Amino acid sequence: FFLPEAVRPVVYVEGVGLGVVLRRREVRALLGACFLMSAAHGALYVFYSIYLVENGYSKSLVGWMWTLGVIAEIGVFILMPRLLGAFSIRAILVFAFASAVLRFALIGWGVDSVVVLVFAQLLHGATFGAYHGAAIAAVHAWFPGRLQARGQALYGSISFGAGGMVGGLISGLVWDSIGAAWTYTV
Repeated sequence: FFLPEAVRPVVYVEGVGLGVVLRRREVRALLGACFLMSAAHGALYVFYSIYLVENGYSKSLVGWMWTLGVIAEIGVFILMPRLLGAFSIRAILVFAFASAVLRFALIGWGVDSVVVLVFAQLLHGATFGAYHGAAIAAVHAWFPGRLQARGQALYGSISFGAGGMVGGLISGLVWDSIGAAWTYTV
C-alpha cells in the first residue's frame, strides 16, 4: 500500500534478438548463477522441516521458522528500491550468494542452536529476497523491450524450475549417504 507506482515508458529496441542477448557473457553468468542459487535452496525446500523435527524441534517452531524467513524476504522486497539505488545489482547479488553460503553452513552445522537457526532464517531476506529482486532488475535491464517476457520466463524456468528440481534431486540422493550437514554445505 505504501510503495509508489513505478512509471517507466515502454522502450522497444528494434533489431535485438533473443540470441544476441543470450550471447552476452553477463546474461549467461546471471542465468547460471540463478540456476545454482535455486539448486542450493533444494535441500532447504525439501528437507528443512524434516531436519528440524528430527533434531527435536516442535512442528509449531518449524512453522514459525518458515514464517520468519518469509517476513525477512518481504522486508527486503520493501527495501529493494532503496537497495538498488544505493548498491549495484552485482554487489547485491554477490552479497546474496555470500549470505547463502553462510546460511546453509549455519543450518547444516548449527542445528543444535535455535539462535543460529533464527539468524539463518533471517538470511532468507538476502538469499531469496535480495537475490530475486536483483536478478529481476538485471533481467529487466538486459532483456529490452519485447524480450522482457522471454527474459523473465527464462529466468524462472532456469532458476526455480531447473535449478530447484536439480537441487531437490541431488539433495535427496545424497542426504542419507553424506548426512544433513554436508548436504547443506554442498
